[in-house]
Amino acid sequence: MTRTTAILVVLALTGAAAVASSGCFVHRRSEDLVTCATDFECFGLGGSCDHGYCVTSSSGCPSPCTDCDLLDLTCRVECNTSHACGDVKCPAGFDCTFKCNNASCGDIDCTLARGCTIDCSGAAACHNINCGGGACDISCSGPGACPSIDCARSCRCDVSCNTSGAACPSMSCPMSDGGTPCTHSGTPGTNCDSDPQGCDRCPNS
Repeated sequence: MTRTTAILVVLALTGAAAVASSGCFVHRRSEDLVTCATDFECFGLGGSCDHGYCVTSSSGCPSPCTDCDLLDLTCRVECNTSHACGDVKCPAGFDCTFKCNNASCGDIDCTLARGCTIDCSGAAACHNINCGGGACDISCSGPGACPSIDCARSCRCDVSCNTSGAACPSMSCPMSDGGTPCTHSGTPGTNCDSDPQGCDRCPNS
């Protein structure tokens, strides 16, 4: 083997190893190794905080987004039986859309979100849902699809539950400015509804 041939073989093997190893990781640390304590510190890099460092995902979106727009701060999370997500949290300041079917989502945390649209379809599609202070639009269908919904602090909350007793057995709705429940016709125990007067307090609504 000539010296030139040997060099080419080494370069080829090195390149193959690099390609093989690159397929093994979903996240990588950003090249400048930016340290962080929260996901918000990494948004400018298009990533999230993982073990004290900003990381970027293969999609360029913060976790758990499967699709996103980093200019408009929107995030879409698709979870299904072939891609179960477990507990998920909307990144701080984002508008998130969660799509979950049969037992594909655990707890959904929107406490730091600008707003969340949540679709839980099928048996036990989601677990506990916490809206925080942002707007929430929640749709639930199927036995135990949304066992617990907390949007008591939400500036605007709308919940649609098919067969509500089975799909949404526990629900906390906001109170209107007048002190009545923000529910359909103001009736306790029914789905949350932002239509009654004083039940939509979100900015720019």
